[in-house]
Amino acid sequence: MPRIEKGFGERSTDDIVRDILREYSNRENPISAKNIEGIAKRKGVEIGRNAVKGFANRIGARSYETEEECDAIIEECQEIEREIVFEKKGPSGRTIGYWMMETISESEWMFLLDSVLNSKILTNKGAKNLAKRITFLAGKNFSELTKYRHRMENQPYFVGDDEIKAGCYIESRVLKQVHLIREAIKQGKKVKFLLNIYDYANQRVRLVPYGKNGKVLPEIPEKYQEDVHRICSPFDVIFSNGRYYMLGADLETERRTDLAYKLYRVDLMTDVTINRAKAISKEEAGISELDDLYKYRIENPYMFTGEKKKVKIRVDADQFTQIVDWFSDQFKVVGHDADESKYYDMEMEVNLESFKFWLLQYSGCVKLLDRGTASDKIYRNKIKEMLKSALEKYEVDGV
Repeated sequence: MPRIEKGFGERSTDDIVRDILREYSNRENPISAKNIEGIAKRKGVEIGRNAVKGFANRIGARSYETEEECDAIIEECQEIEREIVFEKKGPSGRTIGYWMMETISESEWMFLLDSVLNSKILTNKGAKNLAKRITFLAGKNFSELTKYRHRMENQPYFVGDDEIKAGCYIESRVLKQVHLIREAIKQGKKVKFLLNIYDYANQRVRLVPYGKNGKVLPEIPEKYQEDVHRICSPFDVIFSNGRYYMLGADLETERRTDLAYKLYRVDLMTDVTINRAKAISKEEAGISELDDLYKYRIENPYMFTGEKKKVKIRVDADQFTQIVDWFSDQFKVVGHDADESKYYDMEMEVNLESFKFWLLQYSGCVKLLDRGTASDKIYRNKIKEMLKSALEKYEVDGV
């Protein structure tokens, strides 16, 4: 007898069995057909054991007896398979139970949604569009677990949404530019682009090009607008703190000996094209050590160019987690109080320009120590001046 087709929006027996496998089973705890029947009944749905076996047959459940056989099946699974149902059997051939492995689990899917919807580089329209496509590709249904999404509906994205037309496929300008920069690196070519800053006008935020003489505003008559395009050799693209950065060198930087590269935020770049000019390589620029981007991110808590040196800091013991969050295990504890309950002294190698702002952020629980060198004294004095300047802003009467 052929199966009765369900109308649009109606849930079939297969849908219900699939949901039960997803929620109540895993490799360590396969669920029997009898237990599936019982759970469905508690949910108000009648499902017989033959329906469970029929689902397993239709979806092509993989049977195995030993864990080694299960491992071999997983190894052979194709990338295009969204979900694989397993049927665990006992030595006698009797079915012990079923479980389902998904290409993307429920928790992984929700992580992807959170990452996209809270992205710093996607516009509101682009983020919601990509979240829908990820949901489609994952083969998921929105459930009680995803009702929190409504909180992200009104994120304050101003720039870019007006340029996006409704459609089934929206690719972020930033992601397109990242791809273009990587293509230029592969071709050994330079990139040409406008570098922008945020401007506020008519109660709206907008991106405007920035050159040596300042902002190039759109209301300036065209005949007075200067071309402020930049041409750079791109060395690499790095993802840090939710944003993409291009490591590159313009013509001025290529000629300098004290600065090997600059950092450009890709979300502040527009009108990006691949230029015909041949780019210099990282090796030619003398920065081949930047191949270790993980180490680079650790040394640069914020994306600034500048000198990299070893520093020594004292951290309140109860704030040790902040150190691990920012610097992983790339530090060395060189001292502490008697019982290690008050503070740790530690050394790490960092970008001094980036680290200034990190120290200001954690000034209430971190102290920069003097190791007795002249450069340490100069750096400590810079931090002191920045802290004094910050304090003065709060000491002005009447403000």
